[in-house]
Amino acid sequence: MSVVRRFRPENRLAKLLEMPGGVSIGSALNNASIALESIRESCMQALDQKLVVLANMASRPANAGRDEAMYLLANEIFNESGSFNLSELSAAAYSLCTLLDLEDRNGTRAATIRVHIDSMRALRHPDMAGDQAARTAVLDGLRNLTARHIETLLTDEPST
Repeated sequence: MSVVRRFRPENRLAKLLEMPGGVSIGSALNNASIALESIRESCMQALDQKLVVLANMASRPANAGRDEAMYLLANEIFNESGSFNLSELSAAAYSLCTLLDLEDRNGTRAATIRVHIDSMRALRHPDMAGDQAARTAVLDGLRNLTARHIETLLTDEPST
């Protein structure tokens, strides 16, 4: 019979919050928000640059190395845009990551990747990308494209 052991690492933040004279949760969140705002502009420039690099990568011939590099970059965009409340850009980057995780068996994925990147460029500036309904429609379209690729992949696999 095996023994299950559970490891629970020390949660330093929880300890600090419980200590007298510590920082309240509200103050900590406020301080974090101020710190994020102080670097917003440089992070937005970095996001714009990452979108340019992603588009350049997409124009190169597909191979496993390119797809892996694109996945990592799209994942960075997913994380960073979420940190700055660009939830629609984050959702589009997540959809691209899902797409890049799929094997391209029928050669149609390149156009879908380009559509994702073009959409991400537009969603990077939500104030210029149309109203909420238009942005929601774009995200729904991206999800549908990715879902079709997943469906194709599942139906094309040989049965055992």
